[in-house]
Amino acid sequence: MIRLIVAAGIVIAANMPASAEGLRQQPVLRTYQPVRIALPGFDAAGPSEVEQAKTISHIIASDLKQSSAFAPINPAALVEKSAGIDEVPKFADWRAINAEELIVGRVTRQPDGRIKVEFRLWDPFSGYQLAGQQYTGIPDDLTRIAHMISADIHERITGKKRTFD
Repeated sequence: MIRLIVAAGIVIAANMPASAEGLRQQPVLRTYQPVRIALPGFDAAGPSEVEQAKTISHIIASDLKQSSAFAPINPAALVEKSAGIDEVPKFADWRAINAEELIVGRVTRQPDGRIKVEFRLWDPFSGYQLAGQQYTGIPDDLTRIAHMISADIHERITGKKRTFD
């Protein structure tokens, strides 16, 4: 008989004989694998946003990797170095590198000098958009906005709130 034992949040499958005679346990621990997440660079709406787009992509990747729930895919392995936020991604390309989640985004400077940062979180295997949000702030808010996006993604995938500020 196999029984599932939950101890400290770990599920252990133990082989248990039907009778108490010869009772022994053979635990089988399951290992946790971080979610493989693809993050091509955020698009810049214009030349003045290129550095901001690079910065925000770097901060999000760093935050997610730090959480240990995610394994950002090496940018060199990405088939597409950029994915537009206004179009449906080519999911077959992302599945080919085993990306379990895909983050796309864009940074745009507004006429009043503020920046708008948009992102979408996609599941390449189902083809569904899991999350999407936009944030607007002054350029000095860029780091805070990146941390907020990381928190949104972390909560959507893991179900647990986390702050990266």
